[in-house]
Amino acid sequence: MKSKLVLAIALVMIVSTALSGVALAKEDTGLEDAIKRVKQLFVIPEENSEFSYSASSRGDITVWMLNWQAKGDEGSNVFVTVDSTGDILNYHFYKGMEQNNLKLPKISRDEAKAKAEEIIEKLNPEILDSLKLMPIAQYTSIYDRTYYFGYVRTHNGILVPSNDIWVEIDKQTGELVSYNKTWNKDIIFPSAEKILSLKEAQEAYIKNLGLRLTYNAVTENDGVTIYAAYTPIYGSEYYIDAFTGERTTRGFEYGTDEYGIAFNEAVKKSRALFDAGIGSADVVLTPEEIKAVEEAAGLLTQEEAEKIARELKVLELDDTFVVDWANLYKEWPTRTNYNWNLYFVKDTDKSSEDYCSINVSINAKTGEILGFNINKASKENTVKLDREAAKKIVEEFLKEIQPEKFKETEYDEITDRAIILYSENQQPAYHVFNYTRKVKGVPFPGNGISVGFDAVTGKIQNYKLEWYDIGFPSVEKALEIEKIYEIFFEEIGLELQYITDGNNVVYMEKVAADAVTATDKKTEAKLVYAVNTKKPAILDADTGIILDGSGKPYKENKALEYTDISDHYAKKQIEILAEMGIGLEGPELKPNEKIKQKDFLLLISQTLNGYQFYGKTSLSSGEETEELYKNLIRQGIVKEGEKNPEAYLTREDSVKFVIRALGYDKVADISDIFNCTFKDKDEINPELIGYVVIAKGLKIVNGYGEYFRPKDELKKADALIIIYNYLQI
Repeated sequence: MKSKLVLAIALVMIVSTALSGVALAKEDTGLEDAIKRVKQLFVIPEENSEFSYSASSRGDITVWMLNWQAKGDEGSNVFVTVDSTGDILNYHFYKGMEQNNLKLPKISRDEAKAKAEEIIEKLNPEILDSLKLMPIAQYTSIYDRTYYFGYVRTHNGILVPSNDIWVEIDKQTGELVSYNKTWNKDIIFPSAEKILSLKEAQEAYIKNLGLRLTYNAVTENDGVTIYAAYTPIYGSEYYIDAFTGERTTRGFEYGTDEYGIAFNEAVKKSRALFDAGIGSADVVLTPEEIKAVEEAAGLLTQEEAEKIARELKVLELDDTFVVDWANLYKEWPTRTNYNWNLYFVKDTDKSSEDYCSINVSINAKTGEILGFNINKASKENTVKLDREAAKKIVEEFLKEIQPEKFKETEYDEITDRAIILYSENQQPAYHVFNYTRKVKGVPFPGNGISVGFDAVTGKIQNYKLEWYDIGFPSVEKALEIEKIYEIFFEEIGLELQYITDGNNVVYMEKVAADAVTATDKKTEAKLVYAVNTKKPAILDADTGIILDGSGKPYKENKALEYTDISDHYAKKQIEILAEMGIGLEGPELKPNEKIKQKDFLLLISQTLNGYQFYGKTSLSSGEETEELYKNLIRQGIVKEGEKNPEAYLTREDSVKFVIRALGYDKVADISDIFNCTFKDKDEINPELIGYVVIAKGLKIVNGYGEYFRPKDELKKADALIIIYNYLQI
């Protein structure tokens, strides 16, 4: 959610910088109309602020990017994009450098939702009934300053996912923070009559898209874990045509085939470097450390690695090339090998026409070439070879450099693509060929070989080998594909959608990509059956359970709800915390039960900066409990010797942990400066007198009349009230 809003704002800001000199389709009076339109709809700061603007034209439409920037570092900023029809495309209000303190909201999500819909209706009269609230936007986090609401367009009840409106509302003030509208103004929607039934669509999905058994990798702190699962053969950009049952896709703006993407020369080189995987070192070693590692592990020296690189014919490393720099690093993510990374240059003057650089990555134990990238300017611009001819050269190369591993791969038509560089004959000038590793006959999309081929020079430009030396789980007990499809359609399923292809990009995308040629042609939507994206389309190979991207059982990301607090005195506090993702596992809270130390500390951890325990409502293993305590001991919230996970928590200990979490413990430790008025103060641990007094003064805890009852064991409901009060500070 956040990334979508930030991306939209970033794109518009780029446009406002890059297009300030664009000739406008209208006279200057258009700017005046745009300013008046914005001021009619929004409160714009006028005093002590500077106004600037830029514009872009598309046919008869001018898009104005207006900015009011307060003077000084602490001032506010209002940015609005409006077109010459008066349509507001983007709004962002920024207050300056605000502290991201954790606070409970002053307005509820329902109140914020009402404000969001009021804004949408104000800016787009009579549009609200055609919008559907996206479920993911109904969930918020205590770490967010705002509520996010995303509304997707519908037509006759069918989703149009490429068209949506996002609204951001401040949780403390209820103010509009941002608004972003992505919308095709003219779409021709085909009728939904005579489409395939859902059952027919499912049969077509099996035939023309389908699922397959794959190995998948998860990168964790201690390395890589592999799990087997059934996943879609084709990516999320592929669908079933609702009329024919054939495979279809959105298409792309440029290119001679469905994999074509337009890149300029600079992008090509950066992509090639990325594909080669050069420079992805995990840990870089100093010269002294390199020497020690070489001696201890029996690794190749730099000179030996350089000799291997120079002997690789495709690199053409003659004596005019010198090693500009080299480093030894432990490979990521498996962390099982050390690799050499060598950077060769020819002619150190980078402005010279003869300048050339070559990166090479080599396994420091075996001498295996892991990747390379050749960065050399070419004076030619005529394409010499077509894709098939290029593929033959690439495969001959792979048979030489990796004969055994190449046999264990399959050509990946799905992810292969031609990256188009325009030349005189408009032919693809750069191709990428991908070969996916197969383990025991099962594809492993995370591993394989990728080769980039320059069709202008007729030579291989980059190469990357990704091949984990790691164990793979057995798939002998994997479910039959028929059973998997049964689970897939029942638990995930297909839904009708209207999609628009790349040649009719969404309005805001046209603004953000000025290179797209304007057209008056109306957008023709396709009616398709798409995989429902509410859950991940990953099914465990042995059980069919839906998994998340980490290979763990999928849990729906939604606010906590409890079934046993309807008449409870702590209902309000419990529900507000639950809406923020703070609470204990449900659906029964059992609010009057005593709370254990580990569960109270879990509640505190849910509120701390960092996401490790946010949203985690229970500790599922001893390892998780150990990690919880390790983190809290490191932060000084729990002291060595206080760890007692299964013990019930006393009132005085709950106060101790909360005051430490607030950072007031240094003052609280000076116990003789505090005047404790509770009649049972002698029962309070003398070392915690300051903690109790501070907590009472901050209204984190209350006593029972004139008594504190420090040794009483805390109920879950009272623990949550303490957390609620602590978050008010």
